[in-house]
Amino acid sequence: MRKLTYLAILAALLLLALPLTGYLLLRGSLPRLDGELRESGLEKPVSITRDARGVPTIAAANRLDLAYATGFAHAQDRYFQMDLARRHAAGELAELFGRVALDEDRKTRLFRFRSLARAVVAAANARQRAVLESYARGANAGLASLDTRPWEYWLLRQRPAPWRPEDTVLVEYAMWWDLQASGFPREILRREINAHLGGGECSYGWKCALGFFYPHGTSWDAPATTATPASVAAAITVPEREVLDVRAGPQSQRSPEPAAHTPAAGSNSWAVGGALSASGAALIANDMHLGLRVPPVWYHARLLTPGSASEPALDLNGVTLPGTPLLVAGSNRHIAWGFTNSYGTWLDVEKLPCAALSQHVLLTPAGSVPLTVVREEIRVRGEPPVTLEVVSAPDGLLLRADPTQHTCWFGSWLAQLPAATNLNLMDLENARSVEEALALAPGIGIPHQNAVIGDESGHIAWTIFGRIPAGGGSGRVRGVLPWTTAAEHPRILDPPLGRLWTANAQVTTDERELQLIGGDLAALGAEYNLGARAGQIRDDLLALHDKLTPADMLRIQLDDRAVFLARWRTLLLSLLDAESLRAHPQRAQFRSLVERWKAQASVDSVGYRLVRAYHDRTQQSVWQMLLHALDVHAENPAAPEQFEGPLWQLVTTQPLHLLSQQYADWPQFLRAQVDDTIAELENSCASLARCNWGARELVRVRHPLSRALPWLSALLDMPALELPGDHDMPRVQDGSMFGASERFAVSPGHEDEGYLTIPGGQSGHPLSPYYRAGFLAWAHGDRLPFLPGPAQHTLQLKPD
Repeated sequence: MRKLTYLAILAALLLLALPLTGYLLLRGSLPRLDGELRESGLEKPVSITRDARGVPTIAAANRLDLAYATGFAHAQDRYFQMDLARRHAAGELAELFGRVALDEDRKTRLFRFRSLARAVVAAANARQRAVLESYARGANAGLASLDTRPWEYWLLRQRPAPWRPEDTVLVEYAMWWDLQASGFPREILRREINAHLGGGECSYGWKCALGFFYPHGTSWDAPATTATPASVAAAITVPEREVLDVRAGPQSQRSPEPAAHTPAAGSNSWAVGGALSASGAALIANDMHLGLRVPPVWYHARLLTPGSASEPALDLNGVTLPGTPLLVAGSNRHIAWGFTNSYGTWLDVEKLPCAALSQHVLLTPAGSVPLTVVREEIRVRGEPPVTLEVVSAPDGLLLRADPTQHTCWFGSWLAQLPAATNLNLMDLENARSVEEALALAPGIGIPHQNAVIGDESGHIAWTIFGRIPAGGGSGRVRGVLPWTTAAEHPRILDPPLGRLWTANAQVTTDERELQLIGGDLAALGAEYNLGARAGQIRDDLLALHDKLTPADMLRIQLDDRAVFLARWRTLLLSLLDAESLRAHPQRAQFRSLVERWKAQASVDSVGYRLVRAYHDRTQQSVWQMLLHALDVHAENPAAPEQFEGPLWQLVTTQPLHLLSQQYADWPQFLRAQVDDTIAELENSCASLARCNWGARELVRVRHPLSRALPWLSALLDMPALELPGDHDMPRVQDGSMFGASERFAVSPGHEDEGYLTIPGGQSGHPLSPYYRAGFLAWAHGDRLPFLPGPAQHTLQLKPD
């Protein structure tokens, strides 16, 4: 009996020991925040202080020590995030996660970004290489300073690989991928549509109506900065007779399910000149829209050096990107800047007829095309390596081969040119004026961004940060053209309105600059985003007149008014007349809720959700109807952003020859979309009256490991919330998939008056008090200080 008692006690102790061991391992990877450490990679002492939210102030004697300490802090708080970013770009996730990540690795490894990153490091100047090397040493020291490896690696039963200088460039390539790679399937679909329409110039009818990928101007009341832009709907004509007749072909007998909408990468940024601001300095506001995750994309920090005879003093405030040693967006006390993704012709595809495809040659009706094959080895956890053959031709990389159709698609991308990527954004640290920043712009090698800049003297400007080929033609993205110079590069300086705004739509109206951005597609608009969001920002800014403050900027960032959908509500109310409601009680309820809508994307708005659902279903039904008539099969069946202009013209002018023969007229088709929308909503809501916008999709900001380990979700994820906002308004929110990755507004020289919030805490460790710090402020639209607060922890790093 006594023996059984001992065994029971032993078993109980073992059961207690397992979670205790797990807790101790987890706690062992918390970073050290106080005290003194001796580090061999430093020239002089460095201090890392953290405030009540964990925001660090990193003070060093020189730029190299600052890079070291920045890498140290990043690795302490975010090493796993850094590791995922470099592995994603390099196509090395399967080495960490196994076969589940192999398909994603194949996609990115095709572009051989690690080889490119090494070439970028080799081409960097001596100063930049020294900063990269110092950052890498600091990151490895920060990793080594933890008592145990970061907790994610314990769960994965892996060990973190050390950081290398080239890995910082891979983090930059990860941003290229996130911001531009989706252009390849769009370009393939555009070429397929053009081929079915017989090619040629867009001058009338269907060739213009299907110019929704690249319409001139925008398809909404548009946001051009220096002139009154034209709406694309006014420029598109749909004639009564056209070669293509949708009614002629066989049609599906049921409306298609709406495809999941994948928003294009986008952001908001604007500037107010000093004559309109309360401080007299320029006022910059920025909220970059990216995928939401734990930990957040950005790392809030203040970076300080005192200056010397060989180096100017630095006081950098804003957001850094873990894995890189520089400030991405924010202020250096003299200028402030923010970004939105710039759409343009940064990649291209070519379709070649291929009668046969062998290892070294492609046979076409016109002759043979030489091929180059590079074999890449993808390591897979727990399995033998997988070989990927990267095939390239003079027209680019082989993206897709279709033996049955005898077609091969080749792609080219500016990201594949080593000269398109560099560390020159670091030069912005020392810029003292808008003019100096504009002079730097052509040489900054990052994925192309609309940069809005303001200085302490009140000047404002827009330009593109990113290297731009100085011309068009088939060689534009293949490195055969020179890059633009400061004299050629797109720019707007101090516009008469005293305001500049970008929201991924067209900014400049200068034809030469549009040509530089769009290349041969400049006349068609170069993939600009739908202009509704930019137009609403413009109107909000023009409604403010003087003495503007950061608080005024936050009100615009949180604007969730339903300006874009108002015309669709009007359409619905006119469509659902008394006759159409007879014997249709569900339609009557639908109309009543729409009529009483709250004209904003607030969490409690039922009418907004109904109108949005109707718009999306109608858009998708018309889009698929057109693709079906053209016999085009799209990889991604979702309608593109710029389809709104042609769609609105179709539903308002209602040309019968462009309607499926399934319907007698357009009103019948449009009411059928109402019925399908009602059925869809009733399937997801208990009743139409309870279909509020916030319940459409909870915002779940999750850690990447919580999906595989749902039992840890409560520990790893941010609280799930209903949040306001939508795509086509300043407050952008698309459930968990997309939203403001940061919000800030600041005037250079007046940083103490600014604010900055990010959707999560500074630390990537769930036991840290800084893991969730700031998340609820971001969710509720509150302001948090742009500058770090008083120090609560101080860690001294001293040369060994």
